[in-house]
Amino acid sequence: MSEHEQPSIGQALREARETQGMRQEEAAARLRLMQRQIEAMETDDFESLGQPVFARGFVRNYARLLGLAPDALLARMEGAPVELAATVRHPEPPLPCSWLSSPWLILLLLGLLIVVVAPVTLYWWLNEGEDELISQVPSTVQIDPVPLAMPEPLAEPVEAPVPADPSATESNVAPAAPVEAPVEVSTPTEGGAPAAPENLDFGGVLYLEFSGDAWVEIKDASGRMLHRQLNLAGGKVNVRGHPPFDLVIGNAAQTRLLYNGRPIDLKPFTGLSVARFTLEE
Repeated sequence: MSEHEQPSIGQALREARETQGMRQEEAAARLRLMQRQIEAMETDDFESLGQPVFARGFVRNYARLLGLAPDALLARMEGAPVELAATVRHPEPPLPCSWLSSPWLILLLLGLLIVVVAPVTLYWWLNEGEDELISQVPSTVQIDPVPLAMPEPLAEPVEAPVPADPSATESNVAPAAPVEAPVEVSTPTEGGAPAAPENLDFGGVLYLEFSGDAWVEIKDASGRMLHRQLNLAGGKVNVRGHPPFDLVIGNAAQTRLLYNGRPIDLKPFTGLSVARFTLEE
């Protein structure tokens, strides 16, 4: 081999491996390749390694393992990129930057224009509409006087004729006696509750006493609400209507109920503190 001839890529790799006393099995293990791939690179059988890009990668890693310069070996492989002559291009001198062409200045000028022109335009538009409206309003408004109706004169009082014999008039005409409406009086029983009246034309009487604040709702047979309000402690309520009665009594434990003078036990109808039930005749 002459001094101008260079060893092939595979020969250079094999000689470098043998110089370092490394076996093919050891090189394959360190590169995580198979031994046949090491043999293919050392025999310049790069086609068996697959695509050129994979072959170049294997050679690069093998050369780095052996301490060789991979670029010099890769330049001699088939499919190496042709190095184009670098063309020297002188950078073009930057264009002189004018402050008028600055985008920030343009945006600032546009903002100022909007801030100034928009209020002026709005003021002009509003004043124009106001001038048209004022021009349509007449300068003077004439109001026709409306005649006022004069009140009619009051009729003169007519004097009642005086009878010739006042005594006869007084004897024939009897004075009208006032008619008194019947008043129903309920007599309280020993416990303070009114006694049940004998004639219950109105239906029934409900009497309630409250030792604590309680909300009460009472409806009669027609569904009409007879009583609905919050009753304060110490209060008493007397309700009359036609049974059956629908009752809702809050705080039932602090409420005493009599129906036609007969006490009613609220405990069977009470859930928590509210009693809901219906009283029949």
